[in-house]
Amino acid sequence: MQRILAVVLLALHASVAAPVEGSYLARTMNGHPLPTELRVPVMAGDYRLFRLEQALLRLGHDGRFMLYFRYYHQLVRRGSKPTSTPVMSDSESGTYTVHAGSIILTPTRKRDGKTRPAITATVSGEDVKAGYLLESGGTTQRITLTLRRDASYW
Repeated sequence: MQRILAVVLLALHASVAAPVEGSYLARTMNGHPLPTELRVPVMAGDYRLFRLEQALLRLGHDGRFMLYFRYYHQLVRRGSKPTSTPVMSDSESGTYTVHAGSIILTPTRKRDGKTRPAITATVSGEDVKAGYLLESGGTTQRITLTLRRDASYW
């Protein structure tokens, strides 16, 4: 009995103390595999088309993070079809804290002085699930990214 209890306690300690540092590659956005599109209504039938190609989250040993996005974005007018646009990229960086299966990503203030809201994520094994606000052209859309640990990045 004491051996079983010792093994259970050791397993619980290992699962709680599991390091989160590393790289995580996005697998899905709002439940759809990448690459995937999101259409955000603007007004009078116009919409913003956002196509996420790649998202990568890097959690460093020093408590800092970098979240990188590669995407396409355009305003599509009512009755028009999307056109080919160049690939764009953006990133967020800052610090992170880990608390009992969740991660709080606190972005650094951007050059324009705007403060970005904290990003709350949950950790489950090799997966991170993060809620993120996509802001573009005065519209905001909440998206959920599911990322999986991927040692092939950095």
